[in-house]
Amino acid sequence: MLRYLFLFIMLLTLTACTEYVKVDVAGVGETIPTGPSALAWDGKNLIIAKEGLVAFLENIDTAATGSIYNYEGHYFFDRYPLTITSKENPPYITGLAWEKTSGGTGYIWVADAANKRILKISPQGDVVRKINIPAVYLEDITFDGEYLWAADSKRGKIFKLNTADGSVAAEYLSPVTVPTALAWDGKYLIIAGIIDPNFLQTTSENVKIVKLDTNSGKVVEIVLIPKHFAQHLSSLSMPAGMAWINNKIWISDRNSGNIVILSDWTIASEDTKNYKLATVTPTFKKVKVEEKEKDRDIDEAKRAAEEARKAAEEAKRAAEAAKKAFELQQKK
Repeated sequence: MLRYLFLFIMLLTLTACTEYVKVDVAGVGETIPTGPSALAWDGKNLIIAKEGLVAFLENIDTAATGSIYNYEGHYFFDRYPLTITSKENPPYITGLAWEKTSGGTGYIWVADAANKRILKISPQGDVVRKINIPAVYLEDITFDGEYLWAADSKRGKIFKLNTADGSVAAEYLSPVTVPTALAWDGKYLIIAGIIDPNFLQTTSENVKIVKLDTNSGKVVEIVLIPKHFAQHLSSLSMPAGMAWINNKIWISDRNSGNIVILSDWTIASEDTKNYKLATVTPTFKKVKVEEKEKDRDIDEAKRAAEEARKAAEEAKRAAEAAKKAFELQQKK
């Protein structure tokens, strides 16, 4: 009883402590449509994306804590938006992640769900790596400094991917039924999404955010979503992209078109389930099959070479026999 009383008091304390940024962003000759589908942070700029555009936003002024009345943040483009193109389907960016390099710059990882691929691009828009991910229905992605993490909303799974080739290093069941947004807080993987896909709401009632310890595979914390005057937030009903910025969680919402900024208020999780799967993923099986096929091809080549050698020896013996027969004929 005391636990629930404490939780109730905490929720009251958190009431109206959420910040919002409106994201109807008009740029220089370009426009980002309402409601960005992906977010990332490069240490200076908020990187947002929608459809095939990626934009850098600088000097974002957010509302003061407690202000909740239709606040519109002020920002401007730090540079021209980048345009992602494809010869296949029109790109649809569902995830962004920032990889910082030692030189103080970095690269942007872009999840293009429409073409089932992840791109690594420079801040100038040059594609330096393209990884096809046909087996994963890509939602949001994040980067932990070594690996990429991808949410699969259709199968309810989280994948840990090698950045070299996109191969699966580990696989997890999602503790949120429909995972749609990911972020890395430096220690834990933050997962946001929908609790019940059949219970569609226009408020945060059906939204869940947790922190997963990827080493143990267990949920360690539940992120509290504050209410406004005892009502669920209308600006957060379908998380689309998420970023960890200055100890706060930034979430773009697909329905409202807002970016919601949550303080890092959490409670300990009572969920003891291990969400890390121990099964070998299809990716590694495929590699093994390819290696076996390669070995089989080598064996067949060796056998063919041996048969060719034997045939050459037989031809040589036949030639020598014919030569001897000819020489005997000449003596006669």
